[in-house]
Amino acid sequence: MSSLMDEYLSQDREWGVITRFDKTKGYGFIKSKKDGVSYFVHKSQCRSGCPEYGYLVEFSVGINKRTGEEQAEDVIVIETPPYRKRYR
Repeated sequence: MSSLMDEYLSQDREWGVITRFDKTKGYGFIKSKKDGVSYFVHKSQCRSGCPEYGYLVEFSVGINKRTGEEQAEDVIVIETPPYRKRYR
């Protein structure tokens, strides 16, 4: 893992890959590379616009006020495809 990723992880931030994102509905899921958990993400939590399948992103984990479940927050795109094969 690169020192940049070490720095993100040490700041209670995670990184992962967008596994699904429906632009018309405005939500999707991120699979964390730290623990393999899939997190819900809403477009309102994406600082870089709507991400697409395969984008590598950095995010924080928060609690969804409506459901009480964990979700991705403050999502930032780190890298876009064609890198995808390196992180699977």
